[in-house]
Amino acid sequence: MANYAASVLAEAKLILKDRFAEAEKRLKATGVFGAFRENTDLAIPNIGELRTQVNRPEKAYFQNRTKRTNGGARAYNHIGSVGDSSEVAVSYTTFSDKCQTSLKRGDNNLFNDAQILANELENMIKNIYEAADEAALTYLGTNKTEVNVATKNGVWDATANVFEIGTDDIARFIQAGKSMLRQNYYKGTADLILDPVLFMEAEHYLFQGAGNSVNTAYQKAGVELWEALTLTDATYTEGVGYFIPKGTIGVIDWIPRQNREGYGDYESVLGGYGSMVDPLSGLTFAIHGYSQRADTQATGGDTQDVVTEWELSVDLSFNKAPLSVENESTIFEVGIIDAPANP
Repeated sequence: MANYAASVLAEAKLILKDRFAEAEKRLKATGVFGAFRENTDLAIPNIGELRTQVNRPEKAYFQNRTKRTNGGARAYNHIGSVGDSSEVAVSYTTFSDKCQTSLKRGDNNLFNDAQILANELENMIKNIYEAADEAALTYLGTNKTEVNVATKNGVWDATANVFEIGTDDIARFIQAGKSMLRQNYYKGTADLILDPVLFMEAEHYLFQGAGNSVNTAYQKAGVELWEALTLTDATYTEGVGYFIPKGTIGVIDWIPRQNREGYGDYESVLGGYGSMVDPLSGLTFAIHGYSQRADTQATGGDTQDVVTEWELSVDLSFNKAPLSVENESTIFEVGIIDAPANP
């Protein structure tokens, strides 16, 4: 694809990479989607490689945990039960956005062709990223656990499926949440995906040590904070969030083979297929583009012009670690309730 559109695209990618590099710390590690991206290889390594085409079903397999009571005595004729495994279907959703550029629009513009396309690519990436972040948040809400055996440092609301912590304990809500996970036999590190109210509280309490000699390092140990800007729950106006053991959620990304390998011509009416790595999230996006004749006077072009229609897309599959107990999940919702300190 050594043509005009391809060379403009290559230059636009470089411009975009430099632009995102300037704001990497601000953009890269925020939101719900970031937590899913960070945990993917821990939860489901290389699973995306199994998919070769859009309509091919993909499955994940895991061995079940079988719980038994104490046998109580030795026996000469003991008979054991057979272990089992389960199959989980992996489903994908396509996230895409589109834009248009033209051959002559840059001639009448302060910005050149590569700058124009770089700006359009940035808009498409951000639109997809925001949509993916909302989809990740929705996934958490629809896949949170309905099973929670914790009885200390909070109260389990089995109707709302929320572990409630009293406002008097808000200074120690991270401790209470970690205790809840331990009571459910999760002993490792955890991701805390918090609404803006609870995220602010977390920052306030975790970073007090340097100012007033209060040791809060023990609260921060073993957790990573993520802010979910659109997370809200009318019942928990004092704050709400999710406590998730690390490595138990993930998102798989996939694009078609033609995009991965490159095919066709962007300046052809039939179009071309390519790919690019997103500097914002590290995803690999599929690029498709095709060209046709057009009058672009109204948009800064010319009466005799060529427009190129661009589409950026990626297939994403949000997943959680499967558990054999019905309605049990590693995604625990926690809410701050206006109540005295919990027992």
